[in-house]
Amino acid sequence: MNYQKQLKKSAKELIVSFDLEWTKNYKIKNGNKPFCFSYIFFEPFADIAKTEKYLEFGLYLCYCENEDDISSLIKEANKILGKFFNMRKRMTMVGHQLSSDIAVMLKCDKKNKEIYFSQLKTLWRNRKEAINKEVNVFDSRYDLNFFLKGKSRRLVDICEERRLDVVQPELKFSMTKMQNDFYSTGNKEIMEKLSVLNIRHSLSTAILFLLSEKNSMPKKSINVNRILYRNLKDIFSYARSKEFKKLL
Repeated sequence: MNYQKQLKKSAKELIVSFDLEWTKNYKIKNGNKPFCFSYIFFEPFADIAKTEKYLEFGLYLCYCENEDDISSLIKEANKILGKFFNMRKRMTMVGHQLSSDIAVMLKCDKKNKEIYFSQLKTLWRNRKEAINKEVNVFDSRYDLNFFLKGKSRRLVDICEERRLDVVQPELKFSMTKMQNDFYSTGNKEIMEKLSVLNIRHSLSTAILFLLSEKNSMPKKSINVNRILYRNLKDIFSYARSKEFKKLL
């Protein structure tokens, strides 16, 4: 399944955030299998305090309906990444522990054809060198410009410390169990919940980048779910549900 949402107007510069979800199996080699990814993208936002009310983002999301779709998902993620690289626009690629997402993609790509993720791996390794390149890379796990009081570097914990409200009620069980249940039942509600969860990860990482660039703290909490609702209500029925509206 594929979902797209384009920006209403062309941007001269982009922030592009990538997040990948995968099922885990530590009993076998390379047992982590991707099942969902999202790219969200938008023009750099000057006034962070206004993101909750005004931020509009573009979206590419791909989701596996069964395990046979995994190779197609990897190809699609690589194809879209190539589109961004070939735009010849100044952009910053962001992610949280992005190296792990890249590693899962490359390990599942046995024929090593996904060249753009190989390029992204190199960019990630060299991200501290020669800032202001055409494509910069920022990893919110390692590159934040502000001091964190807590020891945890989990995305949800960093967001809480920086006043980003990222309540995620979707995870009733482990992500692996939920996705395996989806493979077994085809329950669309599971797919939509994990899709929105994934997009929330991409979006909150992008906002952390904005905060890091300005080394700032919002004066009041930013409800990331309100941004999601405004951008996703016409795409996912879950975003219009009573359950989700409780987060607003």
